[in-house]
Amino acid sequence: MFNTADGQQAGAWRRAATGVCLAAAMSATWFAGAHAATLEGQQFEDTVVLGQQKLQLNGLGLRGVAWLKAFVAGLYVSTPSRDAASLLAETGPRRLRLKIMLQAPSSELTKSLLRRVKRHETPEAQARLADRLTQFAQQLDSLGELMPGDVVDMDYLPGKGLVLSRNGKAAGKPVVGDDLYRAVLQIFVGEHAIDPRMKQGLLGAPA
Repeated sequence: MFNTADGQQAGAWRRAATGVCLAAAMSATWFAGAHAATLEGQQFEDTVVLGQQKLQLNGLGLRGVAWLKAFVAGLYVSTPSRDAASLLAETGPRRLRLKIMLQAPSSELTKSLLRRVKRHETPEAQARLADRLTQFAQQLDSLGELMPGDVVDMDYLPGKGLVLSRNGKAAGKPVVGDDLYRAVLQIFVGEHAIDPRMKQGLLGAPA
């Protein structure tokens, strides 16, 4: 939990996570053979291996408010694209990596994700996702206090599901369903993404 001196940072995280913020994004690697990308001092490898498959960095985006910066997000996919619909339609392994820059409880991120899923998904979809979304939310809450330097990965592994980890340590069992992962990813790159400029950064578009 935050002490009194950290109240402003807690509020900043909340605003950054819910989209009432000043965001910045930059173009990042979205083609094979390029160098690793760096945003706000946070370096992301140009490729990672997930489920025995090499993924490429599609783009980077910063979440922050005023001078406070919450995290830099990087999206890894098997087939890089600047088209959000194509990325959301993928069925292979994917990774959404958050490099934390601001001390804050993970519950703030949980609240934001839950609100966004409810806003973006139809009532029918929400009903299908309900139990699994609750399971994922509990895992996210279990991360506790996030600290600068932490790395939070939200991976999708075909046949297993969504795997949440902090600094390489899984937060629980995989939560099944590519529809759940798509609902989470849509928050970042979907039609009603949490922040348009962050979306463009993750899509690898020029800043």
